[in-house]
Amino acid sequence: MIEIKNEYKVIVLMATFNGAEWIGQQIKSIICQEGVSLDFNIADDCSNDGTEEIARKLLYGREGSILKVNDVPSGSAGANFKHLFTSANVDDYDFVVLSDQDDIWLPNKLLHAINCMELGGADGYSCAVESFWPDGRTKILWQSPIIRSSDQLFEGAGQGCTFVLRKSFFKEVQLFCASHSTDIDEFHYHDWLVYLLARAWSKIWFFDPIPMIRYRQHESNEIGSRGGLKAIQRRLELIRNGWYCAQICAASRIYVLANGTDPTTLNLCQKFSHANVNFRALGQRLILSIQVYRHSRRKFVDRLVVTVGVLLGRI
Repeated sequence: MIEIKNEYKVIVLMATFNGAEWIGQQIKSIICQEGVSLDFNIADDCSNDGTEEIARKLLYGREGSILKVNDVPSGSAGANFKHLFTSANVDDYDFVVLSDQDDIWLPNKLLHAINCMELGGADGYSCAVESFWPDGRTKILWQSPIIRSSDQLFEGAGQGCTFVLRKSFFKEVQLFCASHSTDIDEFHYHDWLVYLLARAWSKIWFFDPIPMIRYRQHESNEIGSRGGLKAIQRRLELIRNGWYCAQICAASRIYVLANGTDPTTLNLCQKFSHANVNFRALGQRLILSIQVYRHSRRKFVDRLVVTVGVLLGRI
């Protein structure tokens, strides 16, 4: 039986880069979290706009918090987070949470997430978000809670900036990343990686339909909100030229390395994990597109776009 504590200790992992315009509001919304004791571990990716200075000022006096500027730029938020995964010391904490630099958290975001996890015995958590734009528009984005046998090979568990992870699970992720650095370097998204490992190790994941963060939309978003025609076009542009197919191959190799045991997933991994898989061939693209459609948790329209994109060789 899981013990529910009066106060939980949380470490917030945040990857930053040129976020001076928004990081103050984000950090303040985290500091104001109710019912938890928390520290920050921030890795700044050589910002040149004052991000580091703003963050240091807000963290002043928080003795358990760390802000480190990377020696050289990592090149992406995912790479910066993966460095944090291997370097963070989480021994003194109950939960590890991931944070972007530009969102706004509701005051009870962490306590709500932890209560959901404790009551359900979950190892990982993600929630819906309320996307918001400078012109005042808003849109709720949520992840389907219907887990399919092999969805982890084709997508993650939603926005990584909502993730809450039990310390015991995170330490397993740390060990895996340290032991397989070359393989995880081929995998772009840190949050998809976390969900992939959770599924490989039969961890329990909680998909929360309640939006607990405001998810800021702006031109610097690496992906951003997925709603609307422009968002679909942007995603297809970002993952064109075989990028998505390469990620599926990398996910398949990682699942095998993590000793995943699901027979259906392992069968797919045999098809997609080889470096010489030729997704330029129509037959291979047809096989992959069918599997994407069958196993993805995405909503119908999103699943259809990705499926057709794979079939046409656009992704």
